[in-house]
Amino acid sequence: MKETRFVSQNKEKWLESETLLTNPIKDPEKLSNLFTQVVDDLSYSRTYYPNRSVRVYLNKIARQYFSIIYSHNKEKRNRFKLFWLDELPQIIIYSRKQLAISLIIFLISTAIGIFSSYKDPEFAATILGKDYVSMTQENISKGDPMAVYKKSHQVDMFLGITFNNLFVAFRIYVLGVFLSIGTVAILMYNGIMVGCFQFFFIERGLFLESALSIWLHGTLEISSIILAGGAGLTLGSGLIFPGTYSRLQAFQLSAIRSLKLMVGITPVFVLAAIIESFLTRYTDVPDAVKLVIIILSAAFIIGYFIVYPWLKSRSGFEVPLVEIRLPPQIKETISYTRVKNNGEILKDTFLFYSRNVRKLLPWIVAVSLFSTTVFFFLGQQEEFIVFEKEWWQILFSNLTFAMITNTPWSILINTISASVILYRVMKLLDGAASKTKFKLDIQAFIQLFLITAVMYAAIYLGGWGIFGLVCTFGLMLLMAFTQLTEKSGLPYGVAKGWQLFFANIRLAGELQIMLLFLSFTFLLVLSAPLIWMYTSILQWNFAETDTWSKDIIRFLEVFIKTCSFYMILPVMAACTGYLYFTLEEINTANSLKESILRFGNRGLKGFRR
Repeated sequence: MKETRFVSQNKEKWLESETLLTNPIKDPEKLSNLFTQVVDDLSYSRTYYPNRSVRVYLNKIARQYFSIIYSHNKEKRNRFKLFWLDELPQIIIYSRKQLAISLIIFLISTAIGIFSSYKDPEFAATILGKDYVSMTQENISKGDPMAVYKKSHQVDMFLGITFNNLFVAFRIYVLGVFLSIGTVAILMYNGIMVGCFQFFFIERGLFLESALSIWLHGTLEISSIILAGGAGLTLGSGLIFPGTYSRLQAFQLSAIRSLKLMVGITPVFVLAAIIESFLTRYTDVPDAVKLVIIILSAAFIIGYFIVYPWLKSRSGFEVPLVEIRLPPQIKETISYTRVKNNGEILKDTFLFYSRNVRKLLPWIVAVSLFSTTVFFFLGQQEEFIVFEKEWWQILFSNLTFAMITNTPWSILINTISASVILYRVMKLLDGAASKTKFKLDIQAFIQLFLITAVMYAAIYLGGWGIFGLVCTFGLMLLMAFTQLTEKSGLPYGVAKGWQLFFANIRLAGELQIMLLFLSFTFLLVLSAPLIWMYTSILQWNFAETDTWSKDIIRFLEVFIKTCSFYMILPVMAACTGYLYFTLEEINTANSLKESILRFGNRGLKGFRR
């Protein structure tokens, strides 16, 4: 083909490519199609017009395409800034109705608390607890009404308050899954408690002193609770008002957006805990200083969560809010070579779970039955019930039978059980990616067993061991999956997993935080008194003297909690597996290179015909 004819046939396409490259908003599908065609044309020009200007021209366009592709890493570095300055304000605008409803519910509940306390002097003791009311009255009689904030050491108080605030917030958020009813109930309870608490001091003529101390941290804390309520209502709105989506698809969208809103609220809770732990205790600080801090806190909440999103919506957001790719009603193919964001990884994880639940469920039931039987007949279940009130023990108190290992031999039992589930999930995922049938790999299982043993040993250490595991469990699972899928030794798997994790710490870290949120969600749902209620009803059918019936019911309770824990393990393992494929593609770009070569070869073959 002559060069002039080649140019005339393709010039409109090339001009369109130039226009798209200069456009600030680029259509990804169109960009992909034109990129393929330009690379094909460049391959043809290099073969037939190597010394002509058309080759130079096409090479320039191709370089611009590649600069866009590889500038993705730069965009990743800016995503942290983009999230706080652009994406989160968009989510706030999207959830503004739910946030307004949350505020209204809380204010009405606060009014109910004030009115009820005014009408019934004993109402405060009912809501706040008799011990707390007695302690506060004693502090008032001593002339130090706010002495409760001075009882603990600053650091201990900070950790306790942070955990408690996050627990309250996530409980409000998670219970939105029950058609938002749970969120409304918790919001109302907290609102009534705040109204009752504030009126308790008003009634005793301590309004100004109490307000300046309480709202010193309460401005941020209460605002965050209201925002968490908005996130919970957003979560439930997908189920209640699916719109044109299926109910499951609408819930997926609302879950991702509400989860990002919760991520945005978390630093506010931490800041509130810092103020409460390190500043509120100093009750002799001048009132003017307290008032300035309260005004600054209120200005921050109003400015960032109300005014700024409104101004951004008026001026326009930098990047439109992109939905996760929803699975269609037909069977969707999962890609193991494409770079994915965390929303897509979570979506693929639940898709994997739904497709393989029949293969996983027998293993989960068998392992749960094994560990429950061992713990029950060896008397270990009684040791699990006795708890010291440390924060990490409270956190895992609803999964005691599956998580807490307070004897060395119980580490072995738990490690065997968890390793079997993790191995089964990872082999299913590896088989789906490599399109191979299941084949037992003793070496991979032993290496996975060793990594799992390290995690359970951390639980056995308690306190800081639990904290270390919470921070690194994603890394540990990534190491386990790396050695399994690459069929390598444990040292290589550990080194490779470490390298992949920390080379893309933002992506991996964000996914680990999301998994933590899912775990909190699971813990909160499991902590609902449903199991206790059903086992109590079952116990009513037997006499008090029937000790055998109590043992059976106790066995069922242990089994349900154990089985529940092992039901969530596949989510963590599959998430880590899909993260591995994304990190590997980012690290090597093998799929991208193969695509480019395939495009070039296809173009040459087409023109040679």
